[in-house]
Amino acid sequence: MSNKTFLYIGAGILLLIGICLFGYGVLSIVGSTSSQGNASWLGFGIGFAVVGGLFIGGGILLVWRSQAKGQAGGGDNVTYKIDLPGQTKVEQLKCRSCGGSLKADNVKMIAGAPTVECPFCGTTYQLTEEPKW
Repeated sequence: MSNKTFLYIGAGILLLIGICLFGYGVLSIVGSTSSQGNASWLGFGIGFAVVGGLFIGGGILLVWRSQAKGQAGGGDNVTYKIDLPGQTKVEQLKCRSCGGSLKADNVKMIAGAPTVECPFCGTTYQLTEEPKW
């Protein structure tokens, strides 16, 4: 499971507990201020309502944080460093199918292998390295 899933589960638990505590606190306050209620329960009701409000605020904060993480990009950037030998000749990369000129933007790493997609003919293929001998 991803971190975002754990944040949503935690937020749901906090919201559920917060709603229960807040509701119990409000009912205690309403019951203690009625003509038949006991005024000593007023302090407990306020306490439950405050703690419930804190739990609800925590749940809302977790939902907000998970949303902010989702909008921040969320993807992992991977950088590959290539150590080239001293006498490396860089050649223009051309499409195998149509011969169109390819740029570095057309090469993507898919499942650990360099793959190229031609913007001219739409052909996608895996790049292979020719033997150096």
